[in-house]
Amino acid sequence: MKIGILSDTHGSLAAIRKVLAAAPPVECWIHCGDFATDANTLHDITGQTVYSVCGNCDAMRGPVEAKPDCYLRLEGFKVWVTHGHQYMGETRKTDELGWWGQSLEQDIVIFGHTHVPLFSQVYGIWLLNPGSPARPREGSKAGFAVLTLNEGQMPAVEFFEV
Repeated sequence: MKIGILSDTHGSLAAIRKVLAAAPPVECWIHCGDFATDANTLHDITGQTVYSVCGNCDAMRGPVEAKPDCYLRLEGFKVWVTHGHQYMGETRKTDELGWWGQSLEQDIVIFGHTHVPLFSQVYGIWLLNPGSPARPREGSKAGFAVLTLNEGQMPAVEFFEV
């Protein structure tokens, strides 16, 4: 199963269009917040299922339908989707998400907030941040990720620049 993952689009339709132009075929999408309403745009354009959560900047835009956390079961993996800001604190320590993921008995934590791509394992939990196609930080390039999940196999991630 291939899943397109993006975060921190911050209302940029141009960034969403660049992602879609560069993306290989995927079965669904995950949007990790900022802005949660961009997930609706993604769904409207693709017609595909889009799982989304709200981020720290979503509250400034008024009420949103998306929740702060989403728990999925995909190809036998327990996947926790969150923007992450409420679990990393001001220091943006991504290791904290590994601890939370372990506490919540998840296999994979998919998050945003830092705008920096990451795929690593902490406390036995896979952490995935797709970066940002609209506002990359810390020298990273604008982009997104595609996560491949097959039951009984290790997760695989490919990062794409836009």
